[in-house]
Amino acid sequence: MMFRTSEGGKAMRVSVWVAVVCPGTSRVLLAKRGPTTRNAGRWNFFGGGLDRGEHPEETAIRELAEEAGIDSHPDDLIYLGEAVGGSKRNLLFVVTTEAEFEPIINHESQAWAWVSIDDLLALHPLHGPTQKLSPLVRSWSRNIPRPPAQSANTPQESRWDWLMRQVARHW
Repeated sequence: MMFRTSEGGKAMRVSVWVAVVCPGTSRVLLAKRGPTTRNAGRWNFFGGGLDRGEHPEETAIRELAEEAGIDSHPDDLIYLGEAVGGSKRNLLFVVTTEAEFEPIINHESQAWAWVSIDDLLALHPLHGPTQKLSPLVRSWSRNIPRPPAQSANTPQESRWDWLMRQVARHW
């Protein structure tokens, strides 16, 4: 069941989407919708409808578990924004991962791929909400601090450790 909210007197269907991003590779995990689903063959972020009484963060966590086998926690989610069009409101969260991995996709997807964030909008066909929300991911990813180049004389620090140190400094 889709939860509907009202904005300006009109009913709106709310969907929640999650972009799984690996900052170390600047790539995002996408799923290709299965042949028996609506919008079959289109690439999308993981997500779906907000159930009645469910908070958007709960939806994000549920959808990641159901569609990709990813266990997450509300503290893992970064809210990026929304895209509103017609009677639909699409909310976008990001979760980051230290390294790319193979998701455990369910029946709703027929394939998955790690795609460069810069090439995201060039991937066809894209699911409508993913197309509308992708600019938010690109903008967010451009603000992620990049680690300085390592010299041969400095101890190696993983890009993930460096990124986490930067985040801790700013929080």
